[in-house]
Amino acid sequence: MGSEAALAEKFQISFTEPWKDLITTSIPQLDEVESLLKNYPPPLPSIGQIKSVLNHLNHSKATGADGVPAWLLKRFSSVLAPIVHDIITASIKQCKYPSHYKHGLVTPVPKAYPPTDVSNDFRQISVLPHIGKILERVQLQLNQNDIILRPSQHGFTSGRSTKSALISITQPWFNATHNTCRDKAGIHALFIDFKKAFDLVDHGILLNKLALMNVNKSFWLWVKSFLSGRTQQVKINQTLSSIEGCPAGVPQGSALSLTQFNIHIDDLDTSVPEDLEVSTYKYADDCTQSECIMKGECSNMQKVLDSVQNWSNANRMKLNAKKTKDMWICFGKSIPQPPNLYTGDVMIERVNSFKLLGVSCQSNMKWNSHIKEITRKGNRRLCHLRQCRKAHLPTEVGLVTYCTKIRPLLEYAAQVWGGLLHSLVNDLERIQRRSSRIIGLPVHTLPPLSERKDKLTLREMEAITQDVNHPCHHLVPIAQKHDYSTRTKERGSNVGRIISRTERHKSSFMPRAVKLFNNKL
Repeated sequence: MGSEAALAEKFQISFTEPWKDLITTSIPQLDEVESLLKNYPPPLPSIGQIKSVLNHLNHSKATGADGVPAWLLKRFSSVLAPIVHDIITASIKQCKYPSHYKHGLVTPVPKAYPPTDVSNDFRQISVLPHIGKILERVQLQLNQNDIILRPSQHGFTSGRSTKSALISITQPWFNATHNTCRDKAGIHALFIDFKKAFDLVDHGILLNKLALMNVNKSFWLWVKSFLSGRTQQVKINQTLSSIEGCPAGVPQGSALSLTQFNIHIDDLDTSVPEDLEVSTYKYADDCTQSECIMKGECSNMQKVLDSVQNWSNANRMKLNAKKTKDMWICFGKSIPQPPNLYTGDVMIERVNSFKLLGVSCQSNMKWNSHIKEITRKGNRRLCHLRQCRKAHLPTEVGLVTYCTKIRPLLEYAAQVWGGLLHSLVNDLERIQRRSSRIIGLPVHTLPPLSERKDKLTLREMEAITQDVNHPCHHLVPIAQKHDYSTRTKERGSNVGRIISRTERHKSSFMPRAVKLFNNKL
């Protein structure tokens, strides 16, 4: 018990270190921002809306400091919905977030395996009261029309995902380096990392940015109350550390904090001058800058990095020079490699491979590193199937284990990297065949991964074509229209063809997706 208490205290010191000697912006008062806010009665939820949120709770989630478990709220949703409704309605009307729900029990979660450093290898996840998180979800639903983010943000926004972010980033790379009528261009990519991004969100700056979004006055006051007076303590098993205040940051584990962070980082795009012609892509705190360089042009990425550093300083964020990387992608000899980038006196490391949103992207535009990594991990996870077989569990248990533990690993973002060489396809299919044999199923019982990959690609393409506001919609080729008839049957809902000049471009997402989409119609 003593060792657990000491460890909990050590984690608490580590997690609160970013707030030591922190200089924060003063919290704006209502009269300073009232002219920017809408002023109408706050929207209120119905009991049915509350009941729906209760029914969608994950019953396996940990219980917060109030001691009310998720399974209880979900199982007795019909009885508890009116009571929870009264609590939420009172909070919205009074523009106050209940103080009892502001206390978080922090669980240290390893970022690296095995973790070796308490200070760097763990992230803090706050376990918060479920009723508080329900209140946050309801407020987001009621005020979502006022929170308008730039399309460069893919994280935790409706209709966006890591897949949409990866397609938005990588498809222009393939287009510029492999499919231009002129000389092949070069791509200079910068992968920005912020140190303790969620923990260093300045409350005063965040509230000012929220006011600039022209949200309702009642919602602004409620968010101000949500941010003030928060506390936390680390919990290891049943041992708790001392309690500390949270003068900055948004709690990781809160339903509202992800949106708050997106609001905080939303104006990063405007920090980079438009004349630099650099594209910005964000997934929460993962930020990628990309520029296309033609023959005779110079890279502007150093100016971009300087602009991001200035934005970071102005917003009380910290750029992590050690984890920030850049990559040069070019297949032509006429474009020289751009000079190394610096932030202050620290040189940014230039890499040939970078793990972007869980996918290893290489400067040669191949996916060998990613396939090698996921096949290695997939083979390791076969031990779960062997344990099922050894315990004489039913075949169905082994099948569920494969479909939940192994196959998702082999299929993650397959829409992006799915155009593989035959040898790499075999490496993945081999794992599925081995899994089938261990489970005790005929080898060809499960549909091939390549077939499922095509279905995932087609589904992603359908989502892109149906949403004109989708960040990848501009990449879809427009079908040519004509008045004369041809032997080919006209299909009004198909998209234009893409002519690829190289096999590598042909294997990228959009050419494959367009072909699948048009063949389906």
